[in-house]
Amino acid sequence: MTVQNQNLFTDGVEREKKKEQDPRKKQLAYLKRHKEELTDFAKALNPKVESVQFNWDSMKVEDIGNGTPKGGGDIIDVYGTFNNIEESGWNVTIPIKDGKADLHCMGLSNGLSLRGELFEQ
Repeated sequence: MTVQNQNLFTDGVEREKKKEQDPRKKQLAYLKRHKEELTDFAKALNPKVESVQFNWDSMKVEDIGNGTPKGGGDIIDVYGTFNNIEESGWNVTIPIKDGKADLHCMGLSNGLSLRGELFEQ
């Protein structure tokens, strides 16, 4: 008889499957595939924006409230910089509809900023 030390509550195969189905990873992969659309969106905000850099590690999936018990749903927040300026910043908010990021409804949060000030045209 062979005795194996196994955790009765987890299965290695099951854990691997869960990693593959991680919603954050799926959303991040989706956004990276649509990087050009996100870049075009950010560039369209101000003619002085020539390039856009993404901080993919900043991506968060969050619940939003709308004053009701049900809430307003889920959104994705992604932060980045522009024109290769470390002190610049921007943040795009993308609603999640039917489990997917809805790029047609994305919006800018807090405006474009440079050194803590609003970046004007």
